[in-house]
Amino acid sequence: MFSLSPYLLTRIQGVDVDWEYPGGNGEDYKQIPNSQKAEEIHNYPLLLSAIRQALGPNKIISAAVPGIHRDMLAFTPETVPQLSRTLDFLNVMTYDLMNRRDNVTKHHTGVQLSLEAIDLYERRGFPASKMNLGFAFYIKWFRTDPEFGEQCSANPIGCKTVLMEDPVTGADLGQAGAFSWHDPVPEELKGSYRKAMKHGKYDITGGGHYYWDSEEHLWWTWDTPEAVSKKIPEIVRGKKLGGVFAWGLGEDAPDFKHYEALRNAIFEQEDHESKDEL
Repeated sequence: MFSLSPYLLTRIQGVDVDWEYPGGNGEDYKQIPNSQKAEEIHNYPLLLSAIRQALGPNKIISAAVPGIHRDMLAFTPETVPQLSRTLDFLNVMTYDLMNRRDNVTKHHTGVQLSLEAIDLYERRGFPASKMNLGFAFYIKWFRTDPEFGEQCSANPIGCKTVLMEDPVTGADLGQAGAFSWHDPVPEELKGSYRKAMKHGKYDITGGGHYYWDSEEHLWWTWDTPEAVSKKIPEIVRGKKLGGVFAWGLGEDAPDFKHYEALRNAIFEQEDHESKDEL
């Protein structure tokens, strides 16, 4: 199925397969229903196995996989053990856990939702030691429904949003968005963004940084460097995961504060584990 030149095989360390998503729920899910993609659930492990055969046993193969339960159509108790035999790592995309298909606010890369994703893959047969936790080096915003302002003020987490996706076509209705730390803040969001940076708070229960703007009816969700650091002992060390990855390094330019927090937290974990072994 795959043909790779000896030149290429001697120079690559491996490949990462990012298919969003086998079995359905991709960008075209309104045009092509999931029922027409059911065969992909069976074929996905076969595809990865074919890649393994082409690369041989010594190259690294990883797969980026969804962190939201509704998108895990191809990751069943039957298929996940097959993936474990083929893959070196599973890169669990524990970000974008809130997107325009949702109708209430939540953390897009929160600790609790990340743990739920990791636990689900583990229960279905993938070892925690071969899973990598995903980090988001960007911020997201969503517009909440003004009619529910009083309820949102009392509890911004779980607040009802406006309709963010066309129910027929799946098109983005412009009621949600994201931008990187190196991007200019959109003009219409600058005032609300400044308030979020000044007044944002950390939700201890859900494990995510957030701010709800009661005037603009905007929900902001992101990880500060401090929130990034918390995930290493709480998730990576706590679940004995294999490692971490981020989307993406360039998103954190020019200061790379989130990357530095992640790197330093990993070094601290390694020091802690070394002392535990003494």
